[in-house]
Amino acid sequence: MAIPKKELQNYKKKLLAKKEELLTELQRLDKASLHETAQEGSGNLSGYVTHIADVATDSYEQEKNLNFMDNVESTLSEVEKALEKIGRKNFGKCEKCGEDILSKRLKAEPFASLCMECKTAEEERRSVGRIPAQKKKKRKEK
Repeated sequence: MAIPKKELQNYKKKLLAKKEELLTELQRLDKASLHETAQEGSGNLSGYVTHIADVATDSYEQEKNLNFMDNVESTLSEVEKALEKIGRKNFGKCEKCGEDILSKRLKAEPFASLCMECKTAEEERRSVGRIPAQKKKKRKEK
């Protein structure tokens, strides 16, 4: 079923706002990362010997920021792909099965590329071999 033009415009507006939000977040993270690197590179370490725990904490923070940047970039890519789909007039179609994505799902996540059935199946495939959190907890109690 085709999405009404007015509704498509609303999705486009939401996607453009999300894109702007993600770009702003990427710039903020990039500046923070560059600032940390510049301080380290300039030797601005206050003249004290750095404790190994401080180095580990800094390394952890840097890795966490890089992972967060990867997630933001991935979401940005999904948003841009959804905007392209609006232009190609195939927005709201599941990339896996070709069925319509429910408007309820699109309203919650306008850049969704899979219907709920295909998304659930994908998540189940990814979780094969993992121990669910509840089972892990029970094992620890034994």
